[in-house]
Amino acid sequence: MAWRRRPHRPGGYSPPHAMTPVSRWSPEKVDTPSDYRDSADREQVREWGLRAGRQLEDGKIREAELTLRLALGKMPSDPRCRSLLAVCLATGRGKLVTAERLARGVVEQDAGDPVAQYALGRVLIETGDRRQAFRCFARARSLAGTDKVLKASVARQDPRRAKMFPALARNHALNVFFGRLFRRLRAPGR
Repeated sequence: MAWRRRPHRPGGYSPPHAMTPVSRWSPEKVDTPSDYRDSADREQVREWGLRAGRQLEDGKIREAELTLRLALGKMPSDPRCRSLLAVCLATGRGKLVTAERLARGVVEQDAGDPVAQYALGRVLIETGDRRQAFRCFARARSLAGTDKVLKASVARQDPRRAKMFPALARNHALNVFFGRLFRRLRAPGR
């Protein structure tokens, strides 16, 4: 067996070409299927979306925005990332019109998405439309199902208690009167 010298690059040693087990025996280039790459991209974007949500909850708005922009670079149509980016734009940069337009667009695409409803509520709180924001929070709470993290996030944003008389409207005189009464009775230091 004769040893062959590998051609050198001017800078020094050149590593051998990376070979997969299939490429050793076949001259064709081995490529990963596109559906495998798409599922890997989706999983990575999902992880980035979850990380950005945690960063937002910790008050790291700038880091969350950077994470979301990375995710949207891979999958521009991801609803979770677009929703959370709207929250970043509203709370971190003060771009309320752009944030509201983005959040409403995600809700229009899928009104049953609890994260989109939560994000729209956060944006509306920043714009000063508390009534609409609380409606969005109520929808997000009802759509969240078993997602404890999302329910806790909604509870932090919507401090209102449950209605005293669920069959009546929240602003009905009985709900308002008894709600205030029980709040005073529960108040510490009295």
